Amino acid sequence: FDIESESSSVSISHYAWLLRQEWWKIALFVAAITAAALVISKRLTPLYEATVTVDIDRQTPSGVVGQDSNRAIANDTEQFLATQIRLVQSDTVVRPVAEKYNLLELEGQRAAGAGSPESDKEPVTLLNLKVTRPVNTFLLQISYQSPSRQLAADVANAVAQSYLAHSYDLRFRSASSLTMFMEKQIGELRASMENSGAALLKYERELNVISPRKRPILWWRG
Repeated sequence: FDIESESSSVSISHYAWLLRQEWWKIALFVAAITAAALVISKRLTPLYEATVTVDIDRQTPSGVVGQDSNRAIANDTEQFLATQIRLVQSDTVVRPVAEKYNLLELEGQRAAGAGSPESDKEPVTLLNLKVTRPVNTFLLQISYQSPSRQLAADVANAVAQSYLAHSYDLRFRSASSLTMFMEKQIGELRASMENSGAALLKYERELNVISPRKRPILWWRG
């Protein structure tokens, strides 16, 4: 036991002696590493990410009147939200934003002055756009990364606004189509009722039948 304790004390004292002898080299190495990390971090371009949270309304009825208005919503939440995520990243939503802020040029997908996205046949996609959904929620988080803090915020907000406008447009067109269909059905029903009334009147005249509404009332006294 004495030999082991003596060897351990010798090794610790030896390490301490080495640290005292080489402390300036260690300090110089730490200073050089710190300076290199500082220089590299200063030369790196900062990247900002802006995130917009959108609440998805899943309770919208599929019909206005009839059985569809009271129909229970199917258990397709995952498919519905996945569809909304793809819709946010679709060409219809992204293209106006990319054109407004010249994002294809800024992301390196197009050379400067090579033309507007409107002339492209391929759909527009943004490499720095990310759409995620927190677990067990009806929320979508639309994020965009850019070296410019203001541009990141503007693009994230613009994509959210474009998505909402597109969703409202889809609902408006769906409601307009349903309204036109109902008006057509009502018109056809009115025409059918008028034709039925005219046929009934013609039938009564041909048989010389008095309408029950026009039949005289007879009073009898006992």
